[in-house]
Amino acid sequence: MLRRLLPRPDSGEGLARFGLRLLVVALCAVTLLQAMRPAVYSTRKGVESISPHSEQQASMRHMVEQLGRDIHEQIPAGTRVAVVDEDPNWRLRLAAAATDQGVVVVGDTIAPGAMTDPSAQLEIWRESDPAAPNGVRLMTRKPVTS
Repeated sequence: MLRRLLPRPDSGEGLARFGLRLLVVALCAVTLLQAMRPAVYSTRKGVESISPHSEQQASMRHMVEQLGRDIHEQIPAGTRVAVVDEDPNWRLRLAAAATDQGVVVVGDTIAPGAMTDPSAQLEIWRESDPAAPNGVRLMTRKPVTS
């Protein structure tokens, strides 16, 4: 490849053209490396999430999987639920687990203290319970209306 990049002495190619060709190759290489950054980052994060490097990551994954199983067992697919957990990270995890099980998540799962969507049929949240499998239990209730 390098041999093709360098000008031959008998080609009559000037130094300016060679410099321009070298600049184009360098820009292409930089563009390719910049385009690969998100893919490399996503791959690294994906591998970190499934490899049990720490006990805490493995424990968190087991809790989320347990909540997903509980949602599957307790809530029929298609039910409209509002996630009302106090912790915003757990609201997102519960919303993702519910969506994976075919449950429709309604309302704002990000904003703290957001009002429950009036179309929600159930409210869900998680509670720590040492007696529950993996130390966490899914709680459900009919939405409280004022």
